[in-house]
Order: sequence, then structure tokens, then C-alpha cells
Amino acid sequence: MSTVVIDIIKSISNISDAAESELTSMIGSKFVQRGTYLLKEGETCSHIYFMQFGFAHQFKWKKDQKISNFFWTNNDFVTHMISFLTQTPCSENIEVLKDSKIYALSYADLQYMYKTYPEFNHFGRLMLEKYFLEIAGLGELSKITPAQKRYEKLVEQRPNLLQLATSGQIASYLNMSQETLSRIRAKRP
Repeated sequence: MSTVVIDIIKSISNISDAAESELTSMIGSKFVQRGTYLLKEGETCSHIYFMQFGFAHQFKWKKDQKISNFFWTNNDFVTHMISFLTQTPCSENIEVLKDSKIYALSYADLQYMYKTYPEFNHFGRLMLEKYFLEIAGLGELSKITPAQKRYEKLVEQRPNLLQLATSGQIASYLNMSQETLSRIRAKRP
């Protein structure tokens, strides 16, 4: 039931009963199995998803290796923001890493909500601010040296990733080799 999404939206920003009713009719839900791609490189992102539970990552292929650059888990909104907002093909992939329950809202429906219910724009702005802050944090994380400091920052900010992501995904996310990650972990108390 999309009331889960509505409750999250209402916890972020007030929306009218009319907006809630219409939005409820637009949101679809589904269970998605591990290994499913929500988006592939070259496709245009046509939906924003809400992940009630599960785990997913955004990644690029570098030769034959997946380079993770973003993760989502329980109660996160999932999308390729640039492709979604510009409605242009993306340069990355979004893959589900753990069986998940997601809710979907199309780009067209979101634009309709913005136009028809001006209060919904407040929610959209707050979501963009949250996304911007996460991206800015990733930019800062990538500039931190040495590698051990990047790992410590991850442990501090997103400790749940350590249980959900593989060593390879964490290493690529932190821009280090798996060997370096192993050495850092071995030194920690």
C-alpha cells in the first residue's frame, strides 16, 4: 500500500488531502529480486522509487569491474537524479543488491503533482536539498586522504553499509583497492 510513501512524504512536508488522494492513486508497488536493474546505462530514468526495505547501488562499469558510487537502503528515495530531472540517457546503472520492496512514481506524474498541487513543490525542494548534501558529502569523502580516513568517515556516517555491501563494493565506493580496505580493517580494533 502506498500509504507508507505518503507517510514518509508527510513527515518531510505537509500536503493537502486532495494531493494525498491523487498521489496515492499514482504510486505503484512491487517486490524486486536481487540482481534486478532499475536502470541501465543509456536508458532514461523515468521513475523515482521509494525503497521500503532492501538495498541497491548506483555503479559504472570500468572495464569488467563495477564501481559503486551511491547506495540506497530502507526508506530511501532511489533514482538517477540527473537522468530523471533532465529526461536524458544516464551514464550509470542502478542495481538491486538485496530483495526489496519499492514504490514507483513516474516523471510525468511527479510533474503533474508539482503543477497541480503547489505545496508538493516544497517536498520536491527538500528532497533535492537532501540529494545535493549527499552528493556534496561524497565529493568531500573522495578528497580525503589517506584511505584510512575515508574508511573512518564511512564508518561514522553510514555504518549500515558495512553489513550490506560487499568488500569490493565498499572499496570501489571509497576509491581504494580491496587489499587496501583489508589492511585498514585489519588494523581497526
